[in-house]
Amino acid sequence: MSLASLLPPPASPARAPHRRAPASALDRDVRRSIAAGAVAVAAAAGCLALVDGGGVGGAYAAGALPSWLLMGALLWRARAAAGAGAPPSLGLATRITLGRALLVSLTAGFLLVPPLGWLRWLPGPLYTAAALGDQADGIVARRRGETSSLGASLDVAVDALGLLLCPAVAVAWGRLPAWYLLLGAAYYVFHAGIRVRRALGLPAHAERLRKSRHARFYAGVQMGVVAASLFPVLPFWLTATAATIAMVPTLALFARDWLIVTGRLAPAAGAALR
Repeated sequence: MSLASLLPPPASPARAPHRRAPASALDRDVRRSIAAGAVAVAAAAGCLALVDGGGVGGAYAAGALPSWLLMGALLWRARAAAGAGAPPSLGLATRITLGRALLVSLTAGFLLVPPLGWLRWLPGPLYTAAALGDQADGIVARRRGETSSLGASLDVAVDALGLLLCPAVAVAWGRLPAWYLLLGAAYYVFHAGIRVRRALGLPAHAERLRKSRHARFYAGVQMGVVAASLFPVLPFWLTATAATIAMVPTLALFARDWLIVTGRLAPAAGAALR
């Protein structure tokens, strides 16, 4: 065996060493935002553990941390969907939306925490702040010229997840009826149905749907109902009645949109029906 056989082969001059492309400012902002949110959730869980015991802190982290990681996954998905059309960095409006996402996650942390003592008063203010910020991020985006597909997609995702996780806290704490969870699931069932129809080769005319101010109005109503129910001041019969009445028009909108998507209802007829 010669010495040459023990040495590595010479590098080909035609092949340059592979270098990883530098991360964009937007990607760095996304990573830092996700990490900062995780630190905030851990800090909140730690504070609860110090004040009320490790069991409460652990239960809180078990609800809040997965929620925030899911928010981070939605942020990455929105960033990937935006592609080359994504903004150069996260603007103020999108950061406000991420702040709302953090507030939703902090509220969701109480899902496994028993509603005892002063803890009962925490979810209400947290989700109320998240709901009030729903208008702020849009106003800031328009005034600062920061409107983008990334921000719009993230805003919808935060709204939808907030109306799934935070009502679950209210149901677990006996503040809302269990059937109200159908409202939070409707958004995901609707979009899953579209994907299933496309996979089966069935018509799914999602392009026929149009943005509606009525949908935004009803979403705001739902947020108000959930926020009010999380404050331990109203009787269950009142919150249950208000939530049931409020959810009917929103579910009707989903049903109408499903008929449009599946071709059973023309968009013009759907507008007249609305």
